[in-house]
Amino acid sequence: MPTSLQRSIALVGAGSLGQHILRALLTSPSHPNIVVLTRPESKNNLPGDLSSATIIPVDYTDVAALTTLFKEHSIEVVISVVPPPAYTTVQHALADAAKASGTVKLFVPSEWGLPTEGAKEKGEENLFAVKDEVAEYLKSIELPYTRFYTGMFMAYVPWLVGIDVDGRVHIQGKGETPFTLTSQEDIGGFVGHVLTSLALTSPELVNASLRIQGQRLTLREYARIVNKPVVTVAQDESLPVKTEGEKAFKTFLQNQVESGKASTGWDRKTEKEIAGAAGSANMLWEGHVWQTVKNN
Repeated sequence: MPTSLQRSIALVGAGSLGQHILRALLTSPSHPNIVVLTRPESKNNLPGDLSSATIIPVDYTDVAALTTLFKEHSIEVVISVVPPPAYTTVQHALADAAKASGTVKLFVPSEWGLPTEGAKEKGEENLFAVKDEVAEYLKSIELPYTRFYTGMFMAYVPWLVGIDVDGRVHIQGKGETPFTLTSQEDIGGFVGHVLTSLALTSPELVNASLRIQGQRLTLREYARIVNKPVVTVAQDESLPVKTEGEKAFKTFLQNQVESGKASTGWDRKTEKEIAGAAGSANMLWEGHVWQTVKNN
């Protein structure tokens, strides 16, 4: 049964998504105690409505310093929003500190995207396997965790299909496979809601994977909604990019969409969609109206 308690939460990282999560936590009716951990060299200035947050610069790999910090602030929940280069080293250190603190009851690893469970076991050599390895590490040290699967960030889809380059929707493949889109505002709101309203020992949170979904579309349906022409791109051709570094990543993500893996209902172990899994966690935010492409 939902319960609203004042909690002490550490948010690691205050980039775009981190700020949405922070905003939801700061406006939560339960008024949790929030500390935002940033790197000492970080120049990230929070917008005015988030300026009341307590910011603590700390070396993300200094286990002793992190442990002391978690103890001093009686941190119960650690939310990681660290970027890809830091997934393994930093999150292992954060997890070790959380475990050593004796106060942390729940760890949220930096997932925030497509389902990753089974990627390591299947022998994948990509970002998903790295994320899956972090979850395996949390299991090995017996630190309770919650994984949040969100699908594609709604605001990033124009970049994925090249609208930002020439105003058209470029599709590599048929573009007829449904995938999950969720706004960062909804992701932040959902995370803030469940982490402040559910008991930290709740089976909905402990060692759970929460699969949310703002909207489910195909790329061709997306093109019709945003009223942009479609350009079919052959597999041996490049998607439109602004920088050379984007080419491989855009192609990789479009392949994930085309193969069905960009649905939050996807199971990487069986390589199939789990019936009813996409958006199955939406029910935990009762009464919420999720954003769609039309109103995002």
